[in-house]
Amino acid sequence: MIMIIANHKSNLLDSLIYLMNQEKYEYCLESHLNDINKDITAVICIDCKNDEIEKQLNNISIPVIFISDEKRKIKTNGKVNYVVTNLLNDEDNYTETQKEYLFKKGIYSNIINYINKFLNNDDNIDGLVIDTTLIKNIPNNWTFKFDSILETYNWISNKNKSGKKDFIKKEINFYNDKVYNDSSKEINYLMDKIMRIKDGMNMIDIFICTKDELNKYKNNYFFKSLLKNINSNYNMYYVNKEKLKNNEPDLLDKLLDGILIYEDCVYKDNYNDEYSLGTVNCNTNVVLEYNKYFDYILDRYGLKLNSDGDIDGI
Repeated sequence: MIMIIANHKSNLLDSLIYLMNQEKYEYCLESHLNDINKDITAVICIDCKNDEIEKQLNNISIPVIFISDEKRKIKTNGKVNYVVTNLLNDEDNYTETQKEYLFKKGIYSNIINYINKFLNNDDNIDGLVIDTTLIKNIPNNWTFKFDSILETYNWISNKNKSGKKDFIKKEINFYNDKVYNDSSKEINYLMDKIMRIKDGMNMIDIFICTKDELNKYKNNYFFKSLLKNINSNYNMYYVNKEKLKNNEPDLLDKLLDGILIYEDCVYKDNYNDEYSLGTVNCNTNVVLEYNKYFDYILDRYGLKLNSDGDIDGI
């Protein structure tokens, strides 16, 4: 078990907890150094500017990782490695997905990767100082992608389960044989989506397609199942793709292969990426931008669907 010592909540502490959960480490949180029992295999100290804690560290023989905002030397009977970072002073209020980005790809990912190496420490490293104070904290691009299609589906499924129930999730769909093929991944995603709808998730689906593609949808299990589950909290709309392309081609290009708009991020499908199918952008300005696109398209081009008969009419 790993003991994490921190005297207050912080984004840095959250990143360590993220690491513990991702790597399935057993850990405990303490505000001071208690007696070390035999179950504790390492100690991580976050900004421990406390003479009493430093004295207690002198007497332990298990590995210590010391995180501070300046270089300091700590005496112990075991290995001690250091991470120097100005993230101790990071008090920004990030959204849930922004934190996920920072922990997966941003500056925090660098910190927790080093800490993970220190925890494993197969090379018996002792006394190494990692100084990250000159690294830029805030990224230029709040975009991340996934390592596999399965990870993409799992992320979307988990995201659909989170957030406020009264928030209206917005989705723009384009017809593509790669997706609407009644595959097992598609069916599993569909079942999860329908379960969320029946559980009260508020959602609007826009299907941007040609009339021929709309007729193909009629024979697709995924689409037919969604059509049967239209209710007070779930609505479907059709947008004529050819009309939108003729009138506003630049707007159509911004939608790529499909869009999911959540409270704090925008997921964009990209079927040319065979590994992950899409990317997530958690820039708050981008979220506002795509909400405007969605509302504009719905208001100007959207035709509401209620049954198969509506498709026959189109």
